[in-house]
Amino acid sequence: MKSNILQFLVKTRDALIPYSYYRRIFKPYVDGVIGYTSPTDSAFSEIVRVHNGNNYLVPSDLENTPSHPRRVLIVGSCLSESWSDHFGYPCDFFLTNNLNQLPDAPPHPIEDYDFQIIQIPLRSIVPDNAFWHISFSDNKTHEEVFNESVQRLRIFLQFTTRWTREHGKLTFVVNFLTPQQNPMGRFAPRYDLRNPTYFIEQLNVHLAQEVSDLENTYLLDIDSIASSLGKKYIQDDIVAMGTHGSTLGNNQYEQELNRIEPIAPMTKYYVLRTEEFITAIGRNAEAMYKTVRGTDAVKLIIVDLDDILWRGVAADAENADSTMIEGWHLGFIEALLLCKKRGVILAIVSKNDEERINGLWEGIMNGRLSLDDFAVRRINWKSKAENISDIIGVVNVLPSSVIFIDDNPVERDVVKQSFPGIRVLGKYPYFLRRILLWSLETQTASFTNESSNRTEMIKAQVERETLRRTLLSREDFLVSLAIKVNIFDIMSTKDQHFKRAFELINKTNQFNTTGRRWTHEEFAAFLSNGGVIHAFEVEDKFTKYGIVGCVLICGNMIEQFVMSCRVIGLDVEKIVLNRLSKGEKGLQACLYDTKINAPCHDIYERCGFIKNGENKWIYREG
Repeated sequence: MKSNILQFLVKTRDALIPYSYYRRIFKPYVDGVIGYTSPTDSAFSEIVRVHNGNNYLVPSDLENTPSHPRRVLIVGSCLSESWSDHFGYPCDFFLTNNLNQLPDAPPHPIEDYDFQIIQIPLRSIVPDNAFWHISFSDNKTHEEVFNESVQRLRIFLQFTTRWTREHGKLTFVVNFLTPQQNPMGRFAPRYDLRNPTYFIEQLNVHLAQEVSDLENTYLLDIDSIASSLGKKYIQDDIVAMGTHGSTLGNNQYEQELNRIEPIAPMTKYYVLRTEEFITAIGRNAEAMYKTVRGTDAVKLIIVDLDDILWRGVAADAENADSTMIEGWHLGFIEALLLCKKRGVILAIVSKNDEERINGLWEGIMNGRLSLDDFAVRRINWKSKAENISDIIGVVNVLPSSVIFIDDNPVERDVVKQSFPGIRVLGKYPYFLRRILLWSLETQTASFTNESSNRTEMIKAQVERETLRRTLLSREDFLVSLAIKVNIFDIMSTKDQHFKRAFELINKTNQFNTTGRRWTHEEFAAFLSNGGVIHAFEVEDKFTKYGIVGCVLICGNMIEQFVMSCRVIGLDVEKIVLNRLSKGEKGLQACLYDTKINAPCHDIYERCGFIKNGENKWIYREG
């Protein structure tokens, strides 16, 4: 019965009645069929609990392939000694107070660790009484103390990152917890080195700058994690000295039990959320690791319009103006634009009259969001599944790389069934902004020109496709594009183009001859052993696509060939392999079926290679 009603409602909405009429008359029945959850329902309560629990800072809604790090190395002080008990994955800890010597190797072989976390003790950078006795009016001495602290910080960072530099291991460096309030008082200057809070904030600035200069190393901002969860429940600066920089705990000295009035455990005086804080650190570190690896990366966000981008049905509104986007809609709009700046493509799928929407758009958005911010738009009365299929084809991505956001449960259900692996959102609008901005799947570890210009590239791709349909032959189409391909070599992880190559190789699914994902240290080893990344950039008469492909060659073996979906179908791969094969005797190649890399299954056959055993090809010279 439920299935029949759903099918009837979808057909009705698609073909028989105006959308606005559907929303007024049939939507209440849709809600009843799908099962509206009131705030008192247990299912709703569970959703709220999950979103406000350990997944608050790192939402799990977009996760397609659950996994955890194999093993993690923690190098730090007593602050981080207990972290491994709460991270939820295997960890080894090495204490590094006061620059005690790092051993030649960690407890396990370095390749067993997916990443390491380095936590520098604040107390070793800013000694206990560093500025206790300095006159408040003595600005110069405060600056000298700060400069000395910066020098100690550099030395400590150099020391603790030895394994990072020796092995290229992915590393996250923890920053310092800043005091909750200005210890000098509410009326003392806030942004002044005489204020210990500002003093430590500026140390964090210097730490971030030093970390950014280190290869394969990133800042893990635990100060913002503590602020988000509530420093009053976490930080020990309410009882310990300001430069201790640690967390509240239940540690008791035995002698204090002999006081006239014995001291009770800390939990009797304060509410502690230390374990939750540590768990959040582990969750954020894991999220950063997965983002670097490109796990479940989102490449395309498709949004509905009515009751998603704005409140209500714009086409029916008597006064379609900017009041329709006040509240959570504005937060959602900003989140979309921030995702676009990260390199995620935006698209619209809406059942509406396109001319009517175009006319209302600026009055509603008032310059905040442009139609041009969306690389592809399908505003018509076709089924949303049909429009989404069209967009996925134009953008050339897999459904598993796509998020679809719609307020209608019927549409969400139809799309989810039509495209296995697609991520679907919209039931809980108050979660949307946080999911889009904080989920690891929408984030990027590096910001490249190709990422920031992705929308313009997709628009050029749409123009190119339009041209293709007007020409009689594929040959005429390719000639008309005036394609140019520039190949250059990347020999080191320090090369300015390596970050883009690393991102491309680990995010490409369809045109990927092996499907392999690489770590930074694996690339360092590959290049040091004679391997070369032959990267190539492409441009045609519509746009410059930037670096869109890489061929990894070691000796005479093509270990992997990856190419962005944006240039699939332009015979770019033939141009690249033709040039590379001219300089290589007996060039061979690997090719493995990953179930999702069909676009490259015939690449070597088309480019003059012949089969040479299972999964191996060799170039037919002459």
